[in-house]
Order: sequence, then structure tokens, then C-alpha cells
Amino acid sequence: MTTAVREDSALEVRIAPTSSRLDLKTYTQILGEVRLSLEEVDRTALPVRSPRLRWAIKGMTMERDIRIILVPAVVPAKRSLQSIAAPLNGFVDGVELLTASPKIPPFFSERTVARVGHIGKHIGPGGIEQVAVTSLNGDHHTAVVDEGTVTNATQAVLPAKSAFSSVTGTLDVLSHSRGSSPRALIRDPITRHAVRVVAHSDHSEMLRTAWGRRVIASGVLQRNSEGQAVSLQMTDLEVLPDSRGPMDPAEILGINPRITGDLSTAEYLKQVRSA
Repeated sequence: MTTAVREDSALEVRIAPTSSRLDLKTYTQILGEVRLSLEEVDRTALPVRSPRLRWAIKGMTMERDIRIILVPAVVPAKRSLQSIAAPLNGFVDGVELLTASPKIPPFFSERTVARVGHIGKHIGPGGIEQVAVTSLNGDHHTAVVDEGTVTNATQAVLPAKSAFSSVTGTLDVLSHSRGSSPRALIRDPITRHAVRVVAHSDHSEMLRTAWGRRVIASGVLQRNSEGQAVSLQMTDLEVLPDSRGPMDPAEILGINPRITGDLSTAEYLKQVRSA
């Protein structure tokens, strides 16, 4: 079963070319990076066992700019319409943060930051003036990828220092291809961004067993110039007890901070309870 998609559950991608003809390879690469970024933000923002969205082109116009509207191809029955806002707002907010500072945004990983950088590298020599993304959910928030975004994206994932340390969070996104070290992501509950974990092949079974659980991973941790954890060369992994502390308001509100309007979280919850 699937859920109908609302008209405002969409992302607008606006590409401003420097000439009347845009290279096809550039066009497809930009859309590919946007799609993969939406998928990665969705996976980091929502619980590991949530059914995932697939994205499709709903419409496209070509005037001075090229305007593409992306929507979920289908919405699984177990996904609320409200939860669709997570990848939409998360991606646009992340691009805006990267344009302002060299920080890994909430719900982004090292790879997602790199994707935004790849989008921006088409600006100038690639025949692109700028790329703008707009979440059509709620207040139609827009962020622009420009040369400054590329510089900050590069800086955000550049290791500035490393030391033996640990990362605590939920283990997700396991990957282990033949001939390579097993890899995973751990979502930091404080910064809400995902830290890339590279482990030894001997840890493969340990990682599989711990998937979806709260863990503490130890090893050589690399941080960026802002002090954020970027990646961990893991030497040890411990599964933590399933205990719940105070619930993050983002969880209560479906990772959509704009749903309360002008109300505070407490005022919003009071209104819901009294309804």
C-alpha cells in the first residue's frame, strides 16, 4: 500500500546556465547528486527501519533557467506525509548552512557534503551560473549553491586533527564490498550528522549484529576545523543498552521544525493534547 503525495511534498531544482545550451552530462550529474543527497539525508534523519522514498521528476520547464520538480515516486504506507519533510527541509537547510560556514550540517554525512561540493563544481567552467534548491513544503525555503558553498564543503570534510577517541550513536548504512574494509555510519545524537566509520574486516560480523542499535565506537577519530567528527578508523565497538532519555523535539515533530508555526514546542504539544 502507498499514500497519496501532497502537491507541496516536492523539491524544486533550478539550474541557471551561462548559455542557451546546457551540457547533458552536467545536467544529469547535478540531478544525480541531488537525488542521492535526498536519500542520504532521509536515512540519517529517520529511524533505520523506516521505509525509504524513491524520487521522480514531476515536471520540468526550460526558459532562461531550467526548473525541475522532484517528488516521491510513491510514499510507503508506513511513512507519514509529515515525514516527507525530513529530506526536503534537511537538504535545503544543509545547503544553506554550507554556504554560510564550513560545518557538516545536521542529517548530512561526509559523503553528502561532498555531493553538494560536486554540484557546485559545475559553476563557471561547467557552464552553470548557479544552482538553487527550494523545498516546496511549508514556507518554500530556498538555498543557493555557489562558489563559496564549494569552498566550505571542501573545508567541512577536511581533517584538521586526529586523536584516539570515540563516537556514540545509532549504527546504520553498512557496506562491505570484496577487497575493501567494512564501512558504516553512526549518527551523532548531539550534532545530528553522520560520522563515517571504517573498520577492519574482522569486525564485519560485529557490525552486522549491531546494525540499528546504539553503539559506542572507538578508534582514531578525525575532526574538521570546527571540531566536528568526520570519520573514525574503528578499533573497537560496544553495543549500548536500549535506554531512552528525554525525547528530542525533532523526533516528536517528525524532523520538521516548521510544523509548529509561531508556537513553541511546549505550546504546540499542549495544544495537541487539549484537542
